[in-house]
Amino acid sequence: REPRQAPELLFSVADQGDLDEFGAPLTHSMSVAVAPEVTHLSRFADSYRFYTDTDFPSKVDLCVHNSMVADGLEFDSLAHMWRMLASLLEGAGLESLSQIGNSTMPTNPMAFILLPTLHKLLLERADAGDCQSCVALCEVCGIVAPPSGSEQQPQILIPDLSIELVREWYLNYIDLLQQMCLFSHAAALIGSCSDPAVGALNQQSTTIHESCPSCGKPLDSTATSDNAGKDDGDVKVGLSTQRVCKRCRKQVGLCFLCHQVVKGMYVWCPGCGHGGHLQHALEWFGGTEEQPPQELCPTGCGHRCNLLQRLRAFPEDAQTASMTCIPIGGGE
Repeated sequence: REPRQAPELLFSVADQGDLDEFGAPLTHSMSVAVAPEVTHLSRFADSYRFYTDTDFPSKVDLCVHNSMVADGLEFDSLAHMWRMLASLLEGAGLESLSQIGNSTMPTNPMAFILLPTLHKLLLERADAGDCQSCVALCEVCGIVAPPSGSEQQPQILIPDLSIELVREWYLNYIDLLQQMCLFSHAAALIGSCSDPAVGALNQQSTTIHESCPSCGKPLDSTATSDNAGKDDGDVKVGLSTQRVCKRCRKQVGLCFLCHQVVKGMYVWCPGCGHGGHLQHALEWFGGTEEQPPQELCPTGCGHRCNLLQRLRAFPEDAQTASMTCIPIGGGE
């Protein structure tokens, strides 16, 4: 027999889970979460705190804050995990797992059960597919220690936990953050990780090859203006924005609307290679009170850039939400 009501598949490429007008999670009685381990992942990434500072001077404060974040999103199991960890750290009186040591048996009962409890929590969250909680526990507790001396591999401060498994958690979580366009969170995690293999991700896949928008010739990274290589006081001028093409001798890096050198955020169309200031692109393709939205490239090449549609594909943050277009001709 067919069901009375067909099941509904609800998901979002940016994040799973909806919030009501008061910020509380909404539950759909007739829906089933396809991937519960990534529900509210971006909200956890925004709200979790991993490192001590003036607002959170101890690891206990970090755990208490993270438990409140989980409570607010109605993740009772995660909230209980963070509260239990806060109690263990407070009872053990430790700020670093390295204080427990491997040579002597800890005399504090809380310190005695801290490492086995952390080991069990990590494996339980990993079995549930929750790599975010695994990485959060590793960062808050400082489970990964940087290599010391001549060692090439980082040290894992929990016995019977391999670096390969921990590294897999980090790589999977970073991949999830990048798929959800949370590039700042991914870059911050890569930069703070004590594992050199993870930290090296910031030095990979960051090369951008350019070509001249006028003649199409690939640009040489050394093709700078006449100021290249000269000293300007204590600052040596190198790859500046005043580059010129070696073939057609035309200046590269000009805004396609105001024709000024772009020194701030630069956007370009992958189809025709033309671009300029982000504000001017939003004004041209989004329209203003004086002119309707445009679809064709403002250079007259005839390409339909659709830059506004590409920009809307990314989640809006506070910077772009409050951004206002400046008048054309006011180059930065």
